Amino acid sequence: MNRLLRPILLVAAAVTFPAVAQTPPTASPGQAWPANRPPTPPGQPAQPPAQPQAQQQPVAPQAPAPNPNAPVPLPTWFTEIDTAKKGEVTREQFLKYRMKTFDQLDTNKDGKLSLEEFIKVAEPPFTTEGAGVPPLEERRNRARAEFQNLDTNRDGFVERAEAEAIVHAEFNQYDTDRDNKVSEPEMRRIVQAALQRDEQAREQQRREQEAQKRKGLVTINEFIDMQLRSADQLDKNGDGRITTQEYVALAGPADGPQAQGLPPFDLRRKVVMVKFNEIDTNKDSVLDRVELTAYAVNQFLQMDLNKDRFLNEEEFKKAQEAEQAKLKAIVQALMPPQQQQQQAAPPRPAPAPPRGAQPAPPQAQQPQGLAPGLPQGVR
Repeated sequence: MNRLLRPILLVAAAVTFPAVAQTPPTASPGQAWPANRPPTPPGQPAQPPAQPQAQQQPVAPQAPAPNPNAPVPLPTWFTEIDTAKKGEVTREQFLKYRMKTFDQLDTNKDGKLSLEEFIKVAEPPFTTEGAGVPPLEERRNRARAEFQNLDTNRDGFVERAEAEAIVHAEFNQYDTDRDNKVSEPEMRRIVQAALQRDEQAREQQRREQEAQKRKGLVTINEFIDMQLRSADQLDKNGDGRITTQEYVALAGPADGPQAQGLPPFDLRRKVVMVKFNEIDTNKDSVLDRVELTAYAVNQFLQMDLNKDRFLNEEEFKKAQEAEQAKLKAIVQALMPPQQQQQQAAPPRPAPAPPRGAQPAPPQAQQPQGLAPGLPQGVR
């Protein structure tokens, strides 16, 4: 794309807020004991049960960002355990609450869960069917994988002690002062930190999506920078200004081997100076960075056909084609009238040679008009 710029100017996971508020991070990756599902608050859609952390996939946020002035919410399990409104949850209360799911799955009451018992966690009433909930077989497969994580002694059962170890590890994350109680201030700080991490993750995701969207596109600032860098190549004395003598270098060599096959130098110089005069708005025969920037901005706005504030490859291509047509018209206007008539008139067929005469040897075709006469940077 960079090769198209020079002629145009110089010559032409996150999770949702309700999920964070209800279930802060669990103990360790891959060992999240199925939490009891709290009742759904009025006016909120039902939330599917938390899947094992190792199996979770980040999802785009569905809920609006919380009010920054609102108090940090407590998870539902905290308010359900703290029925006496003491502002704290003890380790014993937390363990009893979390182990309700274990007791419900342990149908034969032997103090341990077989795979057959454990896999019921993927079915109603432990998992509510609904939009966005994985199919039943997928949920069962996740439960099988989680069963292997919880069965630490590999005896084919999840014993109560194994499940309780996970619950204790989860409680330790919340009990930051190690007094075997989770106070309301502790919990609010943990939820606030989780919300901040989610906000950062959403912002990172937004930036990545924006970067992906911009891949291969050029902003107005990038366009101006690229155009000014190209202009700086003409500024031989480095004074930040381009004189007519410096700019005319775009016309190519006046003579020598490199000028072979090109239109006359005087014509090429006139074509280049048309562009110079277009950029030189104050007519002081010098191009400064203000004029070059203003011209680049004007070019960007004309090229941005869909007005999305980015330039794509197709817009560069169309701008290049328009510039070529404009330069062709300039060249034809600068040609002597006789040469213009010759180009406009259709070619006459060559007369048939007389009988017996030998055809004349072909002569080298002379360059006419643009083919291939414009130097690089003028085409």
